[in-house]
Amino acid sequence: MTTVQWLDAAGKKEPLLAKPGTYEPLSLSPDGKRLAVTVIERSSRDIWIYDPQRDAMTRLTFGGGSYYSPIWSPDGRYVVFGSFTGAGMFWTRADGAGQPQPLTQSKNKQFSTSFSPDGKRLAYPECNSAVGNCQIWTVPIEDSGGQLKAGKPEQFLKTPFFDSDPVFSPDGQWLAYVSNESGKFEVYVRAYPPPAAGQGGKWQISNSGGGMHVWSRNGHELLYESGDRIMAVKYTAKGNVFAPEKPRVWAGKLATGDDGVVWFDLAPDGKRVAVVVPMATPEAPKPEHEVTFLFNFFDELRRRVPLGK
Repeated sequence: MTTVQWLDAAGKKEPLLAKPGTYEPLSLSPDGKRLAVTVIERSSRDIWIYDPQRDAMTRLTFGGGSYYSPIWSPDGRYVVFGSFTGAGMFWTRADGAGQPQPLTQSKNKQFSTSFSPDGKRLAYPECNSAVGNCQIWTVPIEDSGGQLKAGKPEQFLKTPFFDSDPVFSPDGQWLAYVSNESGKFEVYVRAYPPPAAGQGGKWQISNSGGGMHVWSRNGHELLYESGDRIMAVKYTAKGNVFAPEKPRVWAGKLATGDDGVVWFDLAPDGKRVAVVVPMATPEAPKPEHEVTFLFNFFDELRRRVPLGK
């Protein structure tokens, strides 16, 4: 079981979603006042919205689709999410009015990870279970009379590696993503859109493994999870050159979930994160008396103390 808590860089924690549950990927609304979260109940994964001010949960999906990875549109009106069934991505109104609607169609699994700042493009990985690989795509998005419509998808990166989790920078000019091209998963950044002549420059951000990541909205900083730590990297960007600094520990010694991941999202002010925290398992009471049985005692005694000693 888990809860969701606020955590700042000094290690201070405050309850956010205190009700115990099994929570996975989460996403703070653009104004930081609501939380979209994946909730696992029995064998079902569904998307819920939590409003801390009302301490109320609003359910957006109702089982059967194994829904996953919710993200908000930049205006806070919609939530987009993927499905483990491999049926493409879906969208729904964030206020719970209306039913989830298909956004894209695919025989492969697609997981929404990021809107561009203007809300006109969606970045996502498409994963082929048959070959155990993911590739990065983007698709234009249009809000047509309160209905989200997807255009023709475009592949952003085509490699023989496992590339996933593309996230737009606050200015929309860069994509951070995860790849195992070095033999282990690290976080990288490339320009968006890629130069006409090719993929352009590529910068490795993490240096000892990296996974889930998020850009600071009000500063030049990129946070990512690495083991039981959240790391932070300051950067400068000018023209087509991205210059990251050395990673530093933002928060360490965090408890990971059963999947070994620290699920988190950064608040709009950049001062704290909403993080999924596993609940401590109480230790089993120790018996007041213990009895030890040792079989073949004399054989063991002769082995340890040979005759004549």
